[in-house]
Amino acid sequence: MTGGRAVIDGRGVVADGRPIIEVARDAGIDIPHVCWHPGLTPDGGCRMCLVEVDGAARPVAACHTPLAPGMEVRTATPRIEALRRDILALELSAHPEGALRPDPGGRDVQRLAARYCLDRSPHGHPADTPAVDASHPYMRFDPAICVTCRRCLRACEEIQGTFAYAVAGRGAGTRLVFAATDRFADGDCVACGACVDVCPTGAITDRDRAQAPAPTEQVRSTCGYCGVGCQVQVGVADGRVVRVDGVPASTVSRGHLCQKGRYAHAHHRSPDRLTTPLLRDGAGLREVTWEEATAWVAGRLAHIRDRHGPDAVAVLASSRSTNEACYLLQKLARTVIGTNNVDCCARVCHSSTAAALTAATGTGAATACFADIELARAIVVAGANPTEAHPVVGARIVQAALAGTPLVVIDPRRTALARIATVHLQVRPGGNVALFAALARALLDAGRIDRDYLDARTEGLDALAAELARDTAPPAGIPPDRILRAADVIGAGPALFVTGLGLSELTQGVGSVLALANLAFLTGSVGRPGAGILALRGQNNVQGSVDMGCAPDVATGYQRVTDPAARAHLADVWGVPPPPAPGLTVTEITAAADRGDIRAVWAMGEDLAQSDPDQERVLRALDRLDLLVVQEMFMTETARRAHLVLPAAGALEQDGTFTNAERRIQLVRAAVPPPGGARPDWEVVYDVARAMGAGWRYREPADVMDEIARAAPALFGGVGHARLAADGLQWPCPAPDHPGTPRLHVDGVARGRGRLTPVTPEASPEHDVAGYPYTLVTGRVLEHYNVGTMTRRTPSVGLVAADVLEIHPDDAAREGLAAGDRARVESRWGRTEVPVRPSRRVPAGTLFLSFHFPETHTNRLVGPHVDPVSKCPDYKVTAVRLSRGGPPRE
Repeated sequence: MTGGRAVIDGRGVVADGRPIIEVARDAGIDIPHVCWHPGLTPDGGCRMCLVEVDGAARPVAACHTPLAPGMEVRTATPRIEALRRDILALELSAHPEGALRPDPGGRDVQRLAARYCLDRSPHGHPADTPAVDASHPYMRFDPAICVTCRRCLRACEEIQGTFAYAVAGRGAGTRLVFAATDRFADGDCVACGACVDVCPTGAITDRDRAQAPAPTEQVRSTCGYCGVGCQVQVGVADGRVVRVDGVPASTVSRGHLCQKGRYAHAHHRSPDRLTTPLLRDGAGLREVTWEEATAWVAGRLAHIRDRHGPDAVAVLASSRSTNEACYLLQKLARTVIGTNNVDCCARVCHSSTAAALTAATGTGAATACFADIELARAIVVAGANPTEAHPVVGARIVQAALAGTPLVVIDPRRTALARIATVHLQVRPGGNVALFAALARALLDAGRIDRDYLDARTEGLDALAAELARDTAPPAGIPPDRILRAADVIGAGPALFVTGLGLSELTQGVGSVLALANLAFLTGSVGRPGAGILALRGQNNVQGSVDMGCAPDVATGYQRVTDPAARAHLADVWGVPPPPAPGLTVTEITAAADRGDIRAVWAMGEDLAQSDPDQERVLRALDRLDLLVVQEMFMTETARRAHLVLPAAGALEQDGTFTNAERRIQLVRAAVPPPGGARPDWEVVYDVARAMGAGWRYREPADVMDEIARAAPALFGGVGHARLAADGLQWPCPAPDHPGTPRLHVDGVARGRGRLTPVTPEASPEHDVAGYPYTLVTGRVLEHYNVGTMTRRTPSVGLVAADVLEIHPDDAAREGLAAGDRARVESRWGRTEVPVRPSRRVPAGTLFLSFHFPETHTNRLVGPHVDPVSKCPDYKVTAVRLSRGGPPRE
């Protein structure tokens, strides 16, 4: 043998230091195994992978023995095969007869039983069969066939980072347990399904697949939940979705999914799906044909436009729909109706982030990509709870932290990431600017800034330093030593700053993100691998809906409607330029509707009545409209008020594209047809435009994307459906041979030089309101998605059946509230009643409430305050008071 080579079963291989089993697998040599699984840390417990190595005194485990140069390995000698058979027979003897039946097409253990002809155990079996645990709505555990191989435990720890499993007992009494509980449903499992995928026996299985037929078709698509954009393999049989799996080759998700992406798909076949257009007739809604609905809405829109002017009409695109549908709706508004009254839900979530990043860098999107998580020297998570809102990205951050990457978490709540953070800064809700100023001041005082980077790439350092020197007030409630410790982590070099709605949804949301951008510039982080600003987007296509021009001041590709050159270019593509004056934001649209200035609203997939703030005004405004058109999958609170309801296809039922938080445009493919007469959004908009006289010609969504590329070539000129098939493309992608752009500002900031911006901390109008001693923060929980339209129609309701108010135990005791009691929560704007859960995740004086269930009316509590620049509502700071509510609901 020569150095660098080894032999396995007579075959020459490269000895690259990996375990024998991995090298053999790559060479097409199968070594039997039970506890080993690709990608997981070797355990070495089952001993099924024993092999003989020349010169070794005894067999060695192939799973954790590195293949060294000169080794000669034999994997299937008679001695080894007999040893394996005895090991497996001994394992099978610990299980009830027939529990692990030989099956050449089954799981790993059943296949091995067939290989070694172990139809019956030679050693007998236990008399009692342990009961199956079916307490979890998505997963079941059969202890009778668990071989305690620890694959599930390692997958949970090494992929998800949840630590839901443990192994208890010794010898024959060894068993898998769910942390400190005896029931699957009561443990810490987050139902990502990673354990199911690696289980070698089927002891842990997916309940949704138990009675479903085997898929007859597999369709690759993009998950329709959050803005991570995980790739999914949708298994279809008999026209229905029977399973969803991750795609291992996906750059975004690497085969991993969260419980919503993997399991929460039953909504697509819910019996209360809308399947026929519904037209208001008196006090009720009656079914009409699509032809009648299209003609009616086209006529009504034209009538209102002609009588009251085009600016009496507004359209609201959906961040749950495709890029192609969003593009066509804004094009209809601008070219057929003649208004820039175009907006989407990004206004009420990420508009502050976009405005701030545009001011600081010239581009209002994430500068970094998900791959930077693993490359990061340090990670700062500010105002985001990714383990619940963006679980696959959250799991990657957890794994980075567990591997030793320093982690700073800035959040009022003690989130899962805060529990493992190097430093948790428990900022007062709305106190971000003061905290970021303190961190920047600490960096400057200690000289922990990247002077070369700042001189070469930024402007405004002197002004920022002067402002920080003038205002030295410490942030409320955070010990100075913790600020210094966080600054020490941040100031050691470039860092990855992960941000979310806790910075954006504030009256000082733009200021919060600008102050965070200051930290990113001071540490030389923007434009570098493993660093930058990663703004997590809430919905599956919230990035794409704005990219497409669903905003009142910018058209497709962020071309300003006030820019003569942009208007001339768009006129070349569209035949008509957009109107020259910016339109109204969604909060301004509802205010204008309340005044009677807006007469018609077309809401595509937006449930304004449940999701928008200051709900009493929203409901009043909707009721005053002459025309309300709603495209939806279900009869939402907004749809109940509509004059016309148009049944929409879901993410599993239409073709097109979504754009995720790292600017990656990915294909969406229809796995099943929409029910009844429900139709993809783009087709509906197309038909209405043509009925209003537009000469549009599109055969399929790919044609629409081709026009998007022409409309905004600087960002999308090289984007087409054919190029997206493999793993998508990240914009900017300006030419057909361009590979896409994983990171922005690598060669210099888009606006020329990065702008450091002094920001003076300002109190929220909801801070320190007399008579309202608590601060309410609203947000999501893992099990549900936004207003719950989809997840409430899945078994997820078996995990979380209601919105629950998190309250510190001391506050609960002060108010006389125990777990499960109903509390009346009142703000200056509205009231609601909800059950309470005492929790130390929130500090004293702060409350947390989700908004997934319509009966909660969470956003009745949220007031009319918005950021003055972005017009983003302040969902994260609402002054409330508490009292005991009525008896618990049955």
